Amino acid sequence: MVRSASVAVFVYLCLELPCSAGTPALSAYVGNSPAQLRQFESWLGRPVDQIAAHTGRASWKDWVSSIRWSVELWSPLNKPIRWTIPMFADGGSLADAAAGRYQSFYEQAARSLAQTRPADNVIYVRTGEEFNGNWMPWSASGREQDYVKAYQNFVQAFRSVSNRFRFEWNANIRETRMNPVDAYPGDEYVDVISMDFYYNTRWNPTNPVQAWNEMVSSQYGLQWLEDFAAAHHKPTAYPEWGVNFDGAGPYIEKAAEWFSAHNVLYQSVWNSNDDFPGKLTENQYPEAATAYVAAFGPKAADQRQR
Repeated sequence: MVRSASVAVFVYLCLELPCSAGTPALSAYVGNSPAQLRQFESWLGRPVDQIAAHTGRASWKDWVSSIRWSVELWSPLNKPIRWTIPMFADGGSLADAAAGRYQSFYEQAARSLAQTRPADNVIYVRTGEEFNGNWMPWSASGREQDYVKAYQNFVQAFRSVSNRFRFEWNANIRETRMNPVDAYPGDEYVDVISMDFYYNTRWNPTNPVQAWNEMVSSQYGLQWLEDFAAAHHKPTAYPEWGVNFDGAGPYIEKAAEWFSAHNVLYQSVWNSNDDFPGKLTENQYPEAATAYVAAFGPKAADQRQR
């Protein structure tokens, strides 16, 4: 019963993206650079299915204006845009977000996005990402109910503007300082359940298969995510994943198999050295890059569609 409901939700949402069961939409984070995205597509040998757009939060002025700027930046590429919008600007607080003090900013953002790409049935928005870590200003550890209310307020403000928005709840892998479930906003506020995961040899085993198995089976790992999403009849997504190790080829192959074997709506590799040195397109990790092209390039895409 849970499995059939989960598949039904996945198929409904997948009608709004160029994907099908077992073929999640592909994108790549490349920073704020359409030129870098075109270069990534040329290198991979196929177009991406969507754009991964992240907007700013240096101030509330930047929070609002960066959204408008990003719309203008990416619109010429004529692709669906999946947005990561900060829950609030630097200097803000989770308590104020929970108290509803940022609703007018959320509504401004929603109006800007609602005017974009009218042919797209939905607009995917992620907010409050990686809440279970301690590096984001909206860290939920010890403030779970404030996070829940803040997320709900964000969703309500966006929905007051348009019914095209779909909302992604995003955890970071293997963070054990809190139980992510304690900060779940509720099924009526979440459309996609997602996780960020990075293979970083500073923390993870250099044996790529061992590293992958730990990602899957550890507490609050990939299997936990898929089980939680299935129980809530939601599709999953992996909006950020990457590697910083040239021997990661088997790990990349396992990731491709995982995405295809589950109800994954979209996945996006971190092709950048901003914050995490994961860029694959400039010969930084030539063997890993070859493995990525083999796993996600045109030949692999053709095989998955057969």
